[in-house]
Amino acid sequence: MSEKLKVLEAMDVYLPDVDGVINCMHNYCLNLYERVDLTVMVPKNKKGYVDTQPYKITRCKSFRFPVINDYYGQPERDKDFKKEIMSGDYDIIHVHSPFNMAKFALKVAKKKNIPAVTTFHSNMYSIFKDVVKIPFVPKMLIRHLGRRYNRFDEVFVCSPLVEEQLRFSGYKGKVTYLPFGTDFERCEKVDEYSEEANKVFGIGENETVFIYVGRVMKLKRIDFILRSLKKVKERGRKFRFYIVGKGAELKKLKKYAKKLGFTEDEVIFTGFLPREQFPLLFSRADLLLFPSVYDNFGLVKVEGAAYETPGLFIEGTCAGYEIEDGVNGFLSKNDEDSFAEKIMVATENRENLKAIGKAASDSVYISWKTCTDELLKRLEEIVAEHKSGEQGNEDKK
Repeated sequence: MSEKLKVLEAMDVYLPDVDGVINCMHNYCLNLYERVDLTVMVPKNKKGYVDTQPYKITRCKSFRFPVINDYYGQPERDKDFKKEIMSGDYDIIHVHSPFNMAKFALKVAKKKNIPAVTTFHSNMYSIFKDVVKIPFVPKMLIRHLGRRYNRFDEVFVCSPLVEEQLRFSGYKGKVTYLPFGTDFERCEKVDEYSEEANKVFGIGENETVFIYVGRVMKLKRIDFILRSLKKVKERGRKFRFYIVGKGAELKKLKKYAKKLGFTEDEVIFTGFLPREQFPLLFSRADLLLFPSVYDNFGLVKVEGAAYETPGLFIEGTCAGYEIEDGVNGFLSKNDEDSFAEKIMVATENRENLKAIGKAASDSVYISWKTCTDELLKRLEEIVAEHKSGEQGNEDKK
């Protein structure tokens, strides 16, 4: 296309709240804003928060969801916001969540006769089952979302396993596979960063280090990791396990780790960690532990690969997709004994573990720039197809 594509990106929650989906959209925007005419519509956050991003952000009224402390958009209740968005000029709308902002985006797309696409990020059925205990309700809710997805021109997913979830919701339309990446560059100084991590975090040169990075929440199954590591400890293996992140389960898990008999030197809750320290811990970690059966991807898998850190995942899960056991990472059955056994096997031979980490760097790593290139190519194709269809309809008149 000779002129810049006019893109409207949208989401129900956004910065300064942080999770994998927000990270995805933010990195898309960082890699798009100089290449397209970009507008981002998201909810207002806490009073006093000022946007400092280089791309244009338009915020609508919101409400704070008390359980997870995120701010959710209410675009239909914001007249000024609606007027501003409706008066804008766009070629395509790309939405990253299926709730209020998606409903509003579909109205904008219909009024302006432009395509609307969405990325299917989260396994909402698992979330609904965890929150709503009445058996038939989760399926009813997911089918409701499926009807909404069917109103989009196309849905983007990151793997065939995620497409299965989408189809389970009742979606019958077109799907395109698009990968997710990391803003970390592939590291050429792993050994140097690893030595620095030993100094910064007080780690012994020969100590085994495990790491978890992400939200500290029930669905991430950090309690599962702790119970597995208890079995590892009982078998005589010494280690340090760094839990990097914050969330609703933080206090509860600290108590649980103590109850299981771990010392503060064995299980370390770092809480929020400055971004510049991530390369140090990733480089030093021998193994990333990520037993989530909820995540549709797990961006931390790619982040770890940037620093040659292989991951241990549950076999058959979306998070473990494209991992070959013992080749570019590790896969375990979904029970604590198997997970503990796989940790023991993975850490028996440090040189072999390093080789698997290098294989992860070669096969799992992908940058957000490369991911955005693929996204933009598809957005341009969809717009061209839409305009071609319009022209075809005109010719028939």
